[in-house]
Amino acid sequence: MRARSISSPFPARRPSESGGKSMADPMLLMLIYAPLLAGALNLFFPRVLQKILAGLCLGLCGYLAAVLFSGGVVPFPGDSAPVPLRYFGLDRLSLFALVAVQALALIIFLFTLRGVDSEIEKSFFVLYPLTLGFTNGTLLSDNAVALMIFWGLSGLMLYLFNLLGRGAGAPESAKKTFILVGGSDAFLILGLVLMGVSLPAAGWSLHLMRFPLAGFANILAFVCLAIAALAKAGGFPLHTWVPPFAKEAPVEAVAFMPASLDKILGIYLLARMVTSLFAVTTAVHLVLITLGTVTVITAVMMALIQHNGRRLLGYHAVSQVGYMIMGVGSGSALAFAGGLFHLLNNAIYKSSLFLTLGSVEKKTGSHELDDLGGLGALMPVTSLAGLISALSISGIPPFNGFFSKWMIYQGLLEKARDASRPEAIWLLICLVLAVFGSALTLASFLKFLHAVFLGKRPKVHDGVTEAPVNQRISTAILSLLCIVFGLFAIHIPLREFILPILHENGMAVPAYPGVYKAGLVLVMMAAAFALALLVYLLTRRKVRYDDVYLGGMDALEKFRVSGTAFYREIRDMEPLRFLYDQAEKHRFDLKEILTGGTLRLSGLFQKVHPGFLSLYLLFIVLGMLVFLLIK
Repeated sequence: MRARSISSPFPARRPSESGGKSMADPMLLMLIYAPLLAGALNLFFPRVLQKILAGLCLGLCGYLAAVLFSGGVVPFPGDSAPVPLRYFGLDRLSLFALVAVQALALIIFLFTLRGVDSEIEKSFFVLYPLTLGFTNGTLLSDNAVALMIFWGLSGLMLYLFNLLGRGAGAPESAKKTFILVGGSDAFLILGLVLMGVSLPAAGWSLHLMRFPLAGFANILAFVCLAIAALAKAGGFPLHTWVPPFAKEAPVEAVAFMPASLDKILGIYLLARMVTSLFAVTTAVHLVLITLGTVTVITAVMMALIQHNGRRLLGYHAVSQVGYMIMGVGSGSALAFAGGLFHLLNNAIYKSSLFLTLGSVEKKTGSHELDDLGGLGALMPVTSLAGLISALSISGIPPFNGFFSKWMIYQGLLEKARDASRPEAIWLLICLVLAVFGSALTLASFLKFLHAVFLGKRPKVHDGVTEAPVNQRISTAILSLLCIVFGLFAIHIPLREFILPILHENGMAVPAYPGVYKAGLVLVMMAAAFALALLVYLLTRRKVRYDDVYLGGMDALEKFRVSGTAFYREIRDMEPLRFLYDQAEKHRFDLKEILTGGTLRLSGLFQKVHPGFLSLYLLFIVLGMLVFLLIK
């Protein structure tokens, strides 16, 4: 690893410009209105016209986002703008999220052109543009009330997409999603109301709000917004809706929402909180880092034992949020940049993984890992996309996931260097656990890749063919981005999108003391693989391949070894066995905890309300006595 620094291509912002919103432009309203109009019209259009209109809408939104990105920023006009425009604005943080959302929506849309279940296709292409419109509205909202509305409506889309699932567990999964994500919206409303009441001079404009984390009202507002952000992103302990959603909802919706859009919205809000809305203290930074670490470890440990491919990916969607929370909430400019970069990277490779598994599911009819295997030879493009995305999420260089994780690790080391001894020890513990979580991620995806694409193929899948061309193009683009953003991370995503965010919020541009040379790493890894291939070619004649036999007979299908046997011993180890048993009984599920507590409280009230009139009269008399004594 060679130390080097990056000179900033951006001029320093004047204090009056720092943190302000920008760009009151009618194009902002078009980014909201166009998808909403397309979704409304698709209620009445046939399927072919639905796809055409949705495609035109997504193309328009992508074009508008590109124009806004190339146009620079101007000061936010405030009350001088017309009524609709004064409620929306665009700064570097929201621009970064906006461009990512439009690009991902368009790439995932390519996958949906052929593949969405015909029974839900009409409803799907109504919800898809509506979701994009509500997401754009959330990112562009500068008014607290507008943010509440669009944030809540984007959560409603999660519930409706979940109901499109064909599995028996879809209604229960939708209910859990609605309770956790919808319930967290109440905390968002409470937090924003507290902020608006505390600073009436801001006129509910978010870019005019800045609160110290002191006093009960300010701390409560921060906690409320943090709950909403974590629930939307899928952070611990509000993550339990993600794996059921991943299993039950249409795979295109899973790639579109919890894998990408909801992660972007949740981390966007958290980044907004720690950069402009609140002056965050060191203690809060440590809490967020700890919360991120717990999210990484708990989710990846659950992913290790999954037999269902979608649930495995769902838990990894949660674990990656932990790295984002650690980076964005760390208080280190380097880790903050890494957290935002990891947000972008995760949306890319996680969408690719879900779509890859979706292609396999549509060809085989199953996403159970025990039912799959040996499909790599029959689906080469899909398997290659899955391999690249799996290596990316596992943090293997030179792919994009390694670069963003490395920035987070470097930021934590930088913070530990300047911290007190107890804080430094705790930060190093969190860092070690995060690295361990990345190693477990690789272990988990070795299981995933073997179970789906390697191993012995079930005979029932011998006739499987490659995915349709539109699905291959979609996953190929996403996997190609994993490579490009890994090799050219500094020149494209960091320099063009993320460093301007640091400048706008008054953060020092990090010097990247431990950044690696991607080209050199690529050459070294290629040389290592070439050497391994040479050894294999020179020694392969000594290896004898044969079928598996049992007592001289061909092995039956039931004796086929699937990838789910990986790490089975971990499930049976103590004390992990006890923890896994409790987790599978939903003892750590916040929704189940709240439900159980509510039922117990209801039972207690039932005992004091047995239906006896004399007892109710006694309550009235006692109440009157208490009232008289107080008076």
